[in-house]
Amino acid sequence: MSGPEDLAVSLVAPRPVQWERRFAALRARILYVLPDAAVEHIGSTAVPGLPTKDVVDVLVGVQADAVAASAVALRDDGFDREGVRPDHAWLCLPSRLDRDAVVHVVTIGGGQWQDRLDFRDLLRASSYARESYLAVKRRLADGETGWGEYTAGKTQIMRELLDEHRSGQPISSSA
Repeated sequence: MSGPEDLAVSLVAPRPVQWERRFAALRARILYVLPDAAVEHIGSTAVPGLPTKDVVDVLVGVQADAVAASAVALRDDGFDREGVRPDHAWLCLPSRLDRDAVVHVVTIGGGQWQDRLDFRDLLRASSYARESYLAVKRRLADGETGWGEYTAGKTQIMRELLDEHRSGQPISSSA
């Protein structure tokens, strides 16, 4: 039996206007449900000019003790809750088999919050980081990996690029 992690991944040309509109609508909906949350556009759709899956990634920051309850509130508003841990919940719209958006609920100011924002900002600022990340994304998508393998396969390059950036050394090449 196949699940969402087995869905094929295909990259599309950048759609910045469409992705920004989709994010704005998601942000408004999330803030209606979680008015005290911080909401950020993350992932490749938040990086101008980067080909990616046609899925808008959203980062929602809440207090540490509110992650699970926030995920329940979003689920009750129609989001498909895919998973929850004490420090991270992830949901999608409209469903895990047909994603237009993935929402990550994490502790505001925590490690996952900072890593995801730092990586987005690094991709925006560094052509080397964008090109390195895109090469891995293309290899994974072309290899016909499923969603789960695709996501896991990006983790190493994300960590390497963030570590290099945070080391204080200039990243191999900047925009």
